Amino acid sequence: MGPFVALVLLVIGVVAFTVAAARIMKRGRSQDVAQWAEANGWEYVGKDSVLAQRWTGRPFGIGVDRVARDVVRGNVDGFDMVSFTYTWRSGAPEGDSRRIGLRRTAHVVALDALPGEPVIDLSPEGLREKWQKLFGAQDVQIDNPAFDGQWLVRTSDEFFARRALDARLANIVMLPDFHGSRLRIEGPSVLLWRPGRTDVTTLTDRAKRVADVARIVLPMEKGGPRFESGGTIDGFGIPGLT
Repeated sequence: MGPFVALVLLVIGVVAFTVAAARIMKRGRSQDVAQWAEANGWEYVGKDSVLAQRWTGRPFGIGVDRVARDVVRGNVDGFDMVSFTYTWRSGAPEGDSRRIGLRRTAHVVALDALPGEPVIDLSPEGLREKWQKLFGAQDVQIDNPAFDGQWLVRTSDEFFARRALDARLANIVMLPDFHGSRLRIEGPSVLLWRPGRTDVTTLTDRAKRVADVARIVLPMEKGGPRFESGGTIDGFGIPGLT
């Protein structure tokens, strides 16, 4: 056997091992999610082709080969919730397949509802967001230096956004559970996502935060008053806030 043939066989072996290892890791992650769902009273669905098409704002509606995996559904504080790993590849649907990028992932926790209007999108302020603010991408500032310095806000309805982003909601999204995440309100739909695969160790807390936001904004979206029923929001410290 010549050195070239040996090198080719080595490369083939490495590729085969890498593919097999990736499949085993994916299967293991799915088993972890399924076990978490069974232990916490959620339903493990696995794959759902509809969820990958439900929303259009980032990370949705971009790239190709969009899939929702490790889908679990449950109820938190009276709200139907869905959690899943959303995956996609960069590239255009009609573009050159040779230019399709690596697969990217996001862990999404959301109210299991169809999106609508109005839309409020909160992005954590990184370097890109700072540049976007310089060029007018910020739709709303609420004169809260801590909030305005941490979040870039885009909205389809500035009046609604200013009503929603009162001191209560502005302070809630400053809690550590929201750090590194992106929050979007689309009418009756509220979703929280961050890069990476489903993390079952934080899923319960993240679902509770989505419910906290929903209790504030959904009555407003329906034209009703804020805070229709009593209750508390963990970590916020104002009794009676719902």
